[in-house]
Amino acid sequence: MTRSPTRLAFTPIENRFGETLLAATTPSGLEVRLNPRPGWVKTFAAFGANVGSVDRVGGPGGDPVPEGLAHFLEHKLFEDEEGDVSDRFALIGASTNAMTGFSGTTYIASTSDAPEPIVELLLDFVQRPYFTQELVEKEQGIIAQEIRMYDDDPDWRLFFGVLGEMYERHPVRDNIAGSVESIRAIDANVLQHCYDLFYHPRNMCLAVSGPIDVDAIGEIVERDQAKRDSGERRRHVRPTVDEPKARRGERFATSLPVARPRLLFGIKETGLTADEHTTARQKIETRLLMSLLFGRSSKAFEELYADGLVDESFGASYSAEVGFGFTTIGGDTDDPVALEERLRDVLIKARHEGLDAEAFARIRNKVYGQMLRAFDSPESVAYELISATFRDQKPFGGLELVESVTLDDLHVRLGEHVREDAIVVGLLEPQST
Repeated sequence: MTRSPTRLAFTPIENRFGETLLAATTPSGLEVRLNPRPGWVKTFAAFGANVGSVDRVGGPGGDPVPEGLAHFLEHKLFEDEEGDVSDRFALIGASTNAMTGFSGTTYIASTSDAPEPIVELLLDFVQRPYFTQELVEKEQGIIAQEIRMYDDDPDWRLFFGVLGEMYERHPVRDNIAGSVESIRAIDANVLQHCYDLFYHPRNMCLAVSGPIDVDAIGEIVERDQAKRDSGERRRHVRPTVDEPKARRGERFATSLPVARPRLLFGIKETGLTADEHTTARQKIETRLLMSLLFGRSSKAFEELYADGLVDESFGASYSAEVGFGFTTIGGDTDDPVALEERLRDVLIKARHEGLDAEAFARIRNKVYGQMLRAFDSPESVAYELISATFRDQKPFGGLELVESVTLDDLHVRLGEHVREDAIVVGLLEPQST
């Protein structure tokens, strides 16, 4: 079915910066977010699909989706009957790429030339799949090589080893690219079926930030979406997974040809919620908590560094979506036993003695400043617009959350998150010769 183009009605999105953020929804259901910045040179466009590696069930019948399918689709869309799409972007003075995460796939393009051609090409190639069995089999070989490369990557192996001990059933435990065995189950029919499930306009969002003409971009989107039909489908909703609250196992250990041991301390999120806004606040609180306890300006990092137990590779981070979440802390160390003991001591001491109020105020200001700086990056703005859209949140709402977090909130978060039955310790040791 073909629709006649209709002029998009863009409405302003309120934001504390007073910047122009615009939103519209096409008749096909595609969400469009624009951020015109006349003073900028670079334009960054991102086209996101609300599907990632954890989306392993599709359709009303609950048919299983092969492990690594979202990543395979990302790869495959870059090749069609004309060849590699990247070459066409290069011809118009643009670069392109894509990435698959746990809960989303994003196709990107950037240029310092006219922005309209990259938006037109981005919309076209992502929504015009070309799957043949011959090309799928060729891609299987390419992705199998990529998977083997990941298998030799120390950080990747340790990270997913720890996730595998955290989670028993949730697909977040699986390699985003899948396994050599799982991608063998993917053929042209499977790709087309899953593309139809997840790559319809109501499950996608286009965001463009840079020196753009809103009317020109709107006309391109209108023309493109007049050719699309999303039917009666709605945005994909991830089913819940019956995942045990506690970790699956206490430890993960492996060896690779590395120069030094590497320790990764993982904490499984047990305080899960089905509410996106609660999850967003949880992210901010845990980010502040981990920065306070283990950030570069923390007392713990200074002491660990002075004692030679950590180096610049050390860090702490938190990731969460509705249905899963985890903290990771660690890095290279010559004494993983001592480092593990010291990390546990930091957490125990924080629970018993409390958190430092002066350090909290400093860390909160630092995180707030990082968020402010992100608004001056076209990449960060585009990613944030897509993320907020899929989560039904206000863009850059994290700033208000940071302002509202108190030291008492972090004490509560520490007690909720840091539980002995949620901790997994991963160790990567040098391979013996």
